[in-house]
Amino acid sequence: MRSGLAVCALALISTALLAGCGGTRLLVTATATTEHPQASPAAASLSSTGVSATTRVATRIAPIVPVELYQPLAQYTVYVDRLLARLKPQLRALRSAALANKPSTAKRDWLTAHVTWLEIGQDDNAYGAFGELGEEIDGPASGLEGTISNPRFTGFHEVELDLWRKHDLSAAAAGAKRLVSLVGELNHSTVAADLPTTALALDGWVLRCHEILEDALRDSLSQDDDYGSNSDLTSLAADVTATREMLIVLSPLLEARVPRIVTQGSRDLSAVDAAIQSAGGPLTTRNLAELPLRQRQALDQATGAALEALAPVSELMQVSVPGS
Repeated sequence: MRSGLAVCALALISTALLAGCGGTRLLVTATATTEHPQASPAAASLSSTGVSATTRVATRIAPIVPVELYQPLAQYTVYVDRLLARLKPQLRALRSAALANKPSTAKRDWLTAHVTWLEIGQDDNAYGAFGELGEEIDGPASGLEGTISNPRFTGFHEVELDLWRKHDLSAAAAGAKRLVSLVGELNHSTVAADLPTTALALDGWVLRCHEILEDALRDSLSQDDDYGSNSDLTSLAADVTATREMLIVLSPLLEARVPRIVTQGSRDLSAVDAAIQSAGGPLTTRNLAELPLRQRQALDQATGAALEALAPVSELMQVSVPGS
């Protein structure tokens, strides 16, 4: 049964949804006027990051031309390639440990590899990244008929379940072998092919700057994607790293639109890191339900603040889609 705090974390999601997830766009506004006495949630975020107080409510930021995102996407592709090169030997080590009947080593190797995957920032088939392959690599059992008994439940979470709850090293080794094969399908060519190139896909990709952390709020802070490892803090830290990378590659475009938004976003992400550290650090396997109230509230508040700061990105980085 979910703890009250976890339910509270889920309640934050509704606020985040209102701030621009799932492709919903808000008009960028800075202040209320006599005609429009109430500014939007995006307005508050933008005001705190330095938008001029004279900006009127109905003002829109000029859409991004797709070609402007080619350089950030190229930087991101290099980042993904580097992480995949690190991930593949980590997965082979995981399989070897399971085959050698070394549960502690296998668990440590699983955690190391999962962090590397999450730092890519494209888990759970988000916005079509890596397509069905991404879902096979790190998709949860929820939504599948029969959940964990469904043969389509594969990847990191299947191995996690085998290691921590079933204590079945043979099954974990088999799952790790499948995982090695799945990740092996990702190379420079497939990454370049799977990452967005069309205007519509690029429009979804830039939302990852906000959506990665929102996924963490929905899945990790609620413990919905935990299959025994108690690695939710570790996952949250990895998602912060991925969000920070997206903020870095998009920073020239963001700063040109709203000065200081990157600085504020970075500051809020650091606050999430600090809250994680206070709760035991990114490598802790402490159950979130067992955290003292103050530490859990700090995690929720820091994550919520970071989401609020990054919410305007969906409007600031709206891509010009032909025919829209």
